Amino acid sequence: MKRWVLVAMTAAFTGATAGATVFAAERSSESATVPIYRVIGRIPIPDGGWDYATVDGGARRLYLARDFGVLALDLDTRKVTGVLVPGSGVHTAVPVGNTGLIVSTNGDKNAATVAEARTGRILGSVATGKMPDAAVYEPSTGLVVVLNHRGGTATLVNAQGPTVVGTVRIGGELESGVADGAGLVYVNVASKHKIAVLDIASRKVTGAIELSGCLQPSGLAYDAADQYLISVCDNGITKIVRVSDRQSVASLRTGHGSDGVIFDADRKLAFVPAGEDGKLSVIGFDEHRIPRIVQTLATQKGTRLGGLDPKTGRLYLPSADFGPPVPPVPWPATVPGSVMLMVVGPR
Repeated sequence: MKRWVLVAMTAAFTGATAGATVFAAERSSESATVPIYRVIGRIPIPDGGWDYATVDGGARRLYLARDFGVLALDLDTRKVTGVLVPGSGVHTAVPVGNTGLIVSTNGDKNAATVAEARTGRILGSVATGKMPDAAVYEPSTGLVVVLNHRGGTATLVNAQGPTVVGTVRIGGELESGVADGAGLVYVNVASKHKIAVLDIASRKVTGAIELSGCLQPSGLAYDAADQYLISVCDNGITKIVRVSDRQSVASLRTGHGSDGVIFDADRKLAFVPAGEDGKLSVIGFDEHRIPRIVQTLATQKGTRLGGLDPKTGRLYLPSADFGPPVPPVPWPATVPGSVMLMVVGPR
């Protein structure tokens, strides 16, 4: 969680806006079968900060957490609903399986909101731990696991209630999480540089995966076919570990300022947007399941996370131009009228 704007840009900001970035791509010679990705469009969205983006491929919608609520994008028509569900310091909005519901986390109110995904009608709210951040839908139990960044706990929410049905104590500062589909949820613990393993049915932490050489892990993705966890780290590394033996598979230099990693299971690619460096790393996996960076695409500063449309393979990366800080906020401010979803797609 980097509260909607790239805090890490403070030291690097030079006063020039990111809009002057030239979009280009570098491609590895080993990636002959991998499509080349390009910036193919930009979709203007209302001003304001943002955090996690999630996609419901079946509903053909992207949800973007904003400081004032949940934005929705129709992936087919590109129609933007600026505020589908109102909120306060929203960090994520998670579709709840095929129930037609979404759960959004309100970091400023220590609460989660349950709403109808189609209409945005609010059905209820539940109390969480301190500063609820990311959230994960766990399909085997049907629960939404809300990760409390400052509380070090996971709040288990039954969206059908909506009710809180349990709490798992993890400890540390919690970031992203992913579900394996069989009852386990993996959670990046930024302050302890590890991944906690949660068994949701038993409401317990059953182990931890150490992330050697990874400082302050944030974004996390899961490659179910290979059982790889892909974690981005604040020191510019993307760490890939194997779940079966908890061993490191690779440590790739993907750039600083990442807050999310996006995995395309159909095309067997991972994407790491580095907001401080203004680039997107494309990671491919060869026939031996060895990950390599196969392309580096210039985006622009502040582009640090996003969502994937599994149907088209397109990425939607929230971004903006940045100007000088506006006191008392110490980091660069977004330029009015510049906030957008950058669309990146295969050629």
